[in-house]
Amino acid sequence: MLDIIIGLLMLLSAFASLQNKDLLKSGVFFVVFGFMSGLLWIRLSAPDIAMVEIILGSAITSILIFKLSKGVRDIAIKPKLWRRLWAGTGSLVLFVFLTFYLFTVREEERVGGLVSEKLSLSGVESPVTAVLLNFRGYDTLLEVGVITLVVIGILALEPKKKSYEWNDIVVRRFSKIFLPVIALFSLYITYLGAFSVGGAFQGGSLLAGGLAFLSLSGQKLPIRENPTLFLALLSLAVFVAFAFAYALVGYGFLTYPFELSTLSIMLIEISICLSTGLLLYIAIRGRL
Repeated sequence: MLDIIIGLLMLLSAFASLQNKDLLKSGVFFVVFGFMSGLLWIRLSAPDIAMVEIILGSAITSILIFKLSKGVRDIAIKPKLWRRLWAGTGSLVLFVFLTFYLFTVREEERVGGLVSEKLSLSGVESPVTAVLLNFRGYDTLLEVGVITLVVIGILALEPKKKSYEWNDIVVRRFSKIFLPVIALFSLYITYLGAFSVGGAFQGGSLLAGGLAFLSLSGQKLPIRENPTLFLALLSLAVFVAFAFAYALVGYGFLTYPFELSTLSIMLIEISICLSTGLLLYIAIRGRL
């Protein structure tokens, strides 16, 4: 019953956040949605991911929304009827397809069953990590490449606008003290992804939230531009290096030898965590 209540509150808060024309009220409902998501992760026995969701989805995001919404002029945008019909029809078709799949495909033929059957060969215990970095590594490699190219495009455009800063002594001290804690916890979430819920993208997003908070307080990372760029490109380089190295010795592109699969996946996971955090941080700042 509690799960049903949390699920309904998530749907209602998401709907209210999207439909509310007042930015401040919309932000409040979005924070509620993030908090409900954290409670849901707790119900799924994943307190670590719940902490990430509450810290990133409620705390840091609320600061960004409430501070940046000041002085923003609301513009009422009413989508055209054909766009609303197209979106509604597409959503209905997807819902019917997923419902049909859920009730017609046998349990042993579903993707979950296939993943569970081959999980022992992946090198990790988490089915999500096994899919992302082993069974369907091509997708994840392309995702990393897309994020990297987007940030390179932002840097190439050289946006001239001044970065928004929140000149407050409490925020400055708070962000500086808690950034190492957030960075350490993001690495823990990444490591946890090999065995349970968690992973590199969750850890990287949490790291990016801490870095964004640091940037909002008018501070920057105490490292030079070249090392920052190197770390931002690290995940793509490591991913491609592992893929070609194993292909050259005969295992195939993105096919890990069983005895080295755990080590390979963990190194790729850590590089993705660091790079994702820095890439999102660079995207927010618009520069290194």
